[in-house]
Amino acid sequence: MSLHIYPADHPDRSLKVLSFNVWGLAIISKDRAARIKAISDYLASSNYDIVCLQELWVYKDFETVREGCRKNLPFSRFFHTGALGSGLAIFTRFPLISAQALPYSLSGSPAQAFAGDFFVKKAAANIVIIHPILGEIEIWNTHMHAAGEHPPDTRQAHRIAQSWQLANAIKNGAAKGRYILAMGDFNSQPWSIPIGMLKNHANLTDSFASVTHTANMDLSPQPTPDEALRSYGMTCDSPLNTYSAGKPIPHNVLEKGGKRLDYIFFRQPSIARRRPLVWGYRDEETPEQNGAVSDNGGGTGDGVELGDFTGKGHMEIGKPLQSSISKAPKLRCIKSEVVMTELVPGQSFSYSDHFGLSSSFTIDMPPQQLSTSSSPKHHGTTSSSDNSFTPLVPLISEPEQINPTTTTFSPPSPDSPNININSPRTSTSSVTQAKSSTVRSALHLLRLYTRISRQTASFHLKICLGSLVGLIALTIGSAWQPKSWLQPIFTLVGGLLGAATATFLYTGFVWGRWEAGLLTEVTEEMELELRVAEMEERINA
Repeated sequence: MSLHIYPADHPDRSLKVLSFNVWGLAIISKDRAARIKAISDYLASSNYDIVCLQELWVYKDFETVREGCRKNLPFSRFFHTGALGSGLAIFTRFPLISAQALPYSLSGSPAQAFAGDFFVKKAAANIVIIHPILGEIEIWNTHMHAAGEHPPDTRQAHRIAQSWQLANAIKNGAAKGRYILAMGDFNSQPWSIPIGMLKNHANLTDSFASVTHTANMDLSPQPTPDEALRSYGMTCDSPLNTYSAGKPIPHNVLEKGGKRLDYIFFRQPSIARRRPLVWGYRDEETPEQNGAVSDNGGGTGDGVELGDFTGKGHMEIGKPLQSSISKAPKLRCIKSEVVMTELVPGQSFSYSDHFGLSSSFTIDMPPQQLSTSSSPKHHGTTSSSDNSFTPLVPLISEPEQINPTTTTFSPPSPDSPNININSPRTSTSSVTQAKSSTVRSALHLLRLYTRISRQTASFHLKICLGSLVGLIALTIGSAWQPKSWLQPIFTLVGGLLGAATATFLYTGFVWGRWEAGLLTEVTEEMELELRVAEMEERINA
């Protein structure tokens, strides 16, 4: 089945994606049960291909959503991390071939118990799906650390480390020849270092900004709440959201119509396989078919011989990325908007304290430059109707080879449309300059925060020592206290001092050294990346 059979209006030539923070905290979140049911009904009546939800903390709520949208989003995954779970879930109409959770190494402090980030272990959820045209698509759904919205900037150090960790994982996925979609609640404004890290280090494109050119511009004059949604993508703390009324939102945020914290990013693969994966396409009524797959070793790019099949099913070579990125399909955003802004039907409240973000993509097919002989070949019996076949899990995956069966590609900076991609020097220079600037800023804040972290750990150890001395003094003194009624007080105070000693020993010594080690590791990784970027800048100067 070759690429040219997909007309522009073919349903597989488009992708519609939703990212939504559902605010599903047990007990704490208002109207949770009614809102989750309404979200399930909304998704059941929608035509989304991929849905990523954040703060879906309760597994029964996940089951409610899963059952509600099972017909149009049959594949789903709930991710478990930390003591209370990650709150992340992904739903899709395409088959999953892998899934994993990537817990962030730095995710809040145990001393900040009420924030909860340390105990839920903020993470990025990852699945890989099979698309009929693009092949493997890697999807990331994340909810990043919430602190650091206000000065000092060092408070966002953990989120910077998280964005670095996610960006590296995304680069690894793109290096495998996968298309990337990364979305969620990043708890970061468009001009922040974490967003810059994802755009400049992972080469991600902001889908909303790519079609709404006012998205990251200075808000002048002050927009109306509707304009803030439509032109600036404000998904959080909007005056139009019923749950914003009771929140202590700063005046400057209200003036701007809210905050833009939710994003849908995308990027193309950084390499392209000549040898595609081999996928089975079977009739749903035929549960099992036997066949054999072997490599003829010819190195022609097909190199696959398939055995005979019985029944109505057949096997075929999956839609391959061609021998170079320039000949591969391109994922392009054509529409992005804030959604789910209306009230829950029949109720007086919004779907969540966030609004959703939806992006629609089209797949631009490459010009047909290949000869007929190089097109993917059908094997076995075929059906008169392609609609009777559905893609299943892979039957075999051929091993990737770096040379000569892959082609490397250095993409232009995602948000730099004026860069001439035909000029490798200009493209590489622009990308590395943006990256090095972002990494320098991140390193500066991480170094400042590392000093603060060490000072905090030292202070907690001093409190631990003071509590221990007080506990010893109280224990000794209780042997000579003359009043029996003082004994319960001594016992209570002793218990509190003992708890304080253990707590501050953990936050000062165990966590203090743990955090210092993780910060050192991230800093050294960034320093190495910065040296490489600066070397590339000098070469391309």
